[in-house]
Amino acid sequence: MATCRTHVFTVPALTRTTLVFMGASRKDRAIARRTFLGFAAVFTTAGVVGTITTDNAKARAAFDDALAEWVASADAVDESSAAFSAAQTEAIAAAAEASTVIEVTNAEMLQDSATLDTLRASLDALVAAGLLTIAAPGEVTATTTAPDPRSTPDVPDGREAQLAQAQSLTDDAAHLSETAETSERSTSELEAATTAALADIDAVVASAAAHGAAVEVPSLASQETKDAYAAAVAALGDPAAGSASQRIGAYQQSWTAVQDSQAAAEAAQARGNSGGGDDGVQPTYINGILIVNKTYRLPSWYGNGLTGDTLAAFERMRAEAASVGHNLWIASGFRSYATQVKVYNSYASRDGSAAADRYSARPGHSEHQSGLAFDLNTITEAFGYTPEGQWVAANAHRFGFIVRYPQGKEGVTGYIWEPWHLRYLGVDTATAVYNSGLSLEEYLGITSVYS
Repeated sequence: MATCRTHVFTVPALTRTTLVFMGASRKDRAIARRTFLGFAAVFTTAGVVGTITTDNAKARAAFDDALAEWVASADAVDESSAAFSAAQTEAIAAAAEASTVIEVTNAEMLQDSATLDTLRASLDALVAAGLLTIAAPGEVTATTTAPDPRSTPDVPDGREAQLAQAQSLTDDAAHLSETAETSERSTSELEAATTAALADIDAVVASAAAHGAAVEVPSLASQETKDAYAAAVAALGDPAAGSASQRIGAYQQSWTAVQDSQAAAEAAQARGNSGGGDDGVQPTYINGILIVNKTYRLPSWYGNGLTGDTLAAFERMRAEAASVGHNLWIASGFRSYATQVKVYNSYASRDGSAAADRYSARPGHSEHQSGLAFDLNTITEAFGYTPEGQWVAANAHRFGFIVRYPQGKEGVTGYIWEPWHLRYLGVDTATAVYNSGLSLEEYLGITSVYS
């Protein structure tokens, strides 16, 4: 009967193995030893592979987390930039209106002139907060800052590359978050500055309304000018009546008309009549056109505001200009003989008569006294280069107006280029003059020279 042999192999751990041989032969012991070494190799390889796999997974997870943080920060930058751009658009409109209000408002026509100073300060703050530039009243541009172009990074190959990219993305995300926070603060500051400027514009309008309601209207002024003034004062409180600058301009213009009407009435009273005098001077008409220049003058009693046809034609022109994005208003309309005395003497005192004669009419020689002429928007040559000025030059004749003193015609008209000064002739005559390319003096074959 054969002898029974039992072989027990126990491998409790890779670092410690106990073999129990019960009568094992040398061959059996060799087999057991090889078996143990095989198990050890398997367990060791599995541990190393497991460690590598875990490290790779951690690197990829770190990259994915950093990428998600980077994407969120980049989106925040885009959103904050878009918000600032929207706030900038509103700021441009507010700055354009504020600068125009400052330009057209006469501080003497306000109950509290300090409101105008406050508006200037708020406009300065708005310009700074919105990165704005004011080229001229009503003309505002902005410096825009778009985010740097970005693209989502691809997953790099290898654990070390992924860890390095994760750190780079984390650093970039921190920078982007800081940029977004800065942009959000800038947007908040700009929105506050815009709100302040709009409120200060309203304060100027309210101050004008308070002054207009309190002033005593001259008794000798015509009822027409008094009614127009009352309507203009009431319109100051009605935003539907136009922009703040338009309402203030109309209010001041109506007051000037009242004063001019009063002055004309006083002059007529002093002469004892209202239809002659001035050593027999009478209005001059050539081909049915009232002529007022350096050669031909008006009597001192002539004129009592802009004519109805002139105002109606201007309103049609203003409405069409507005429909294509241009803002027109009358900065200076009717001027009486008495008012022109003050205006001309002021310029002559400042610059001398020879210089003043180039840009200001002597009393009786001003087209403003005719009630058929007015000055638009800003009384500077720069107006001729604005979109409004260029539109007026190309279209005014369609409404019955001509640019009375064209560029390069001073030797004929007697005055420098005044792109802001329009004269009403009626559509047919104005169109004929415009198409001829001539000044009114050249068109009629007359002179404009002081005697």
